[in-house]
Amino acid sequence: MTRSVIRAVVFDLDGLLVDSEPVQIASWEAFLARYDQQLSPDLLQRMFGLRVWDSARLLIDEMALPLTVDEVVAERDAIFFERLPGHLHPMPGAAATVRALAERSLRLALATSGHRRYVDIVLRELGLEGMFEAEVTGEMVRNGKPAPDTYLAAAGTLGVAPSSCVALEDAPIGIASAKAAGMICLAIPNEMTRHLTGLDRAEAILGGLDDVLPWLARAANTP
Repeated sequence: MTRSVIRAVVFDLDGLLVDSEPVQIASWEAFLARYDQQLSPDLLQRMFGLRVWDSARLLIDEMALPLTVDEVVAERDAIFFERLPGHLHPMPGAAATVRALAERSLRLALATSGHRRYVDIVLRELGLEGMFEAEVTGEMVRNGKPAPDTYLAAAGTLGVAPSSCVALEDAPIGIASAKAAGMICLAIPNEMTRHLTGLDRAEAILGGLDDVLPWLARAANTP
């Protein structure tokens, strides 16, 4: 590779470290049912990786919902947080991969579209509290993914050049964000995102988190 030495790994959260998408989708569906609307496959694909505010704005525009963005988010969050207990499960290899990378003295950051209240719950459930030197959540940036803001903020907090960071993502919107920030990006799609177009923008598409360390070893440009 001709890039800088890899000094940091920046993680997405939903669909990568935590299998939260089923409860996320179910919550949106329950919200829309109140307004006699349904979540189409096309809209769902466009929502993967977006912040809740950006998803709300998309649904308002597409369905002419008689609500503000804040009203949509409040209603959806009430449903979501009520359904959340018992529905957060780690993706295979999540904790082991984070800890193995930390042991290699790589700087670790989280760059997620999720908001702070939710992220705190997930990290506690996964046993990953305190594992990330930088945690950038959705409300911390002006523009959410696919804009580069989230990943640039993570690199800036670490004090590491984006070109020295590897981003781990499961969805095309996140991959576009990481690439726009100038990072190396590895795609690790799940059952819900592996069929989406745009995964091939990543430097590699891996089968799971367990493949991250072997990929880094092959890259041969880690400290």
